Amino acid sequence: MDADPAAPRGRVRSIRRDDLLAEVATLYYRDRLDQVSIARRVGVSRSTVSRLLSDALETGVVEIRIRQPLPLVDDLGRALARRFHLRDAQVLDLRGRPDGALERVGRLAGRYLDSILADGDVLAISWGTGVHAVAAGLERGKSRGVEVVQMLGGAGSHDAEVDGAQLALRMADIFGGRCRYLSAPLVVDDEQVATALLRQRGVRETLAAAAHADVALVGIGALVPERSALLRAGYLTLEGLANLRSLGAVGDVCGHHFDMDGAMVDTELSRRVVAIDPASLRAIPRVIGVASGVAKAEALVGALRARLVNILVTDDATARAVLEVSEA
Repeated sequence: MDADPAAPRGRVRSIRRDDLLAEVATLYYRDRLDQVSIARRVGVSRSTVSRLLSDALETGVVEIRIRQPLPLVDDLGRALARRFHLRDAQVLDLRGRPDGALERVGRLAGRYLDSILADGDVLAISWGTGVHAVAAGLERGKSRGVEVVQMLGGAGSHDAEVDGAQLALRMADIFGGRCRYLSAPLVVDDEQVATALLRQRGVRETLAAAAHADVALVGIGALVPERSALLRAGYLTLEGLANLRSLGAVGDVCGHHFDMDGAMVDTELSRRVVAIDPASLRAIPRVIGVASGVAKAEALVGALRARLVNILVTDDATARAVLEVSEA
């Protein structure tokens, strides 16, 4: 049988192919050697090096990740921070391209979250499209043993993709830590059931862990049909949403509703919620709110005035709408 002219020669015959792919890829991508130099060092032809580099990409030995720029509008960030006494505000410059805004805001929030988390930190999360966008935008780095804790009940089967359990598992895997689940729905049938669940040992201990988190990540719900996570998850009807607005509510964080002035709105729904309470959420040192879309402007103003969020990640169009609404 004729030998494959592209097969490795010499000392590389005894090297496992995966090891050879990794060695060649390291010399090329990390050490910046050209293919001729690699061929001399490894003992193969230049054409074989070229084939090995292609194989390294196809088999996943090498992964190429393009880190897209995420430009900021610093003056809007400073204006939000001053207006609402925030620890920080990150405002993405959409550059007039609204398509995919939440995805890009999620990547920005993911990079920000990665920059502030320390080894062994506890991260408490809610759920929803905003938190999902952050999880999707996170980039795997060094393992840092971050524990991820759910701080409110789940979305259920109606919105499984953005459910807290799935998001907690994904983030814990990326940060190399464990996750703690909250085994309960966000909204239960009546107040007595909610009270009983909050007293249950597993739920009580998970919420206590969330209350002592170093960082929290939350979405901000708006009481408009096209942006309401509670409506999408089946916890609210259109009639119920309208009723909440008639009581003055403009949005929610972790199932707790507030008005435009930042006052909490006590509703029949809020008394059926299984989640961290507002006071405990405010006590977490860093609470990052993630939101995109001018339809959320009122909800954002209420959440920021309620001090439920002290770090905001959003886009420039939403930031301008928030500042305009807050001045009205």
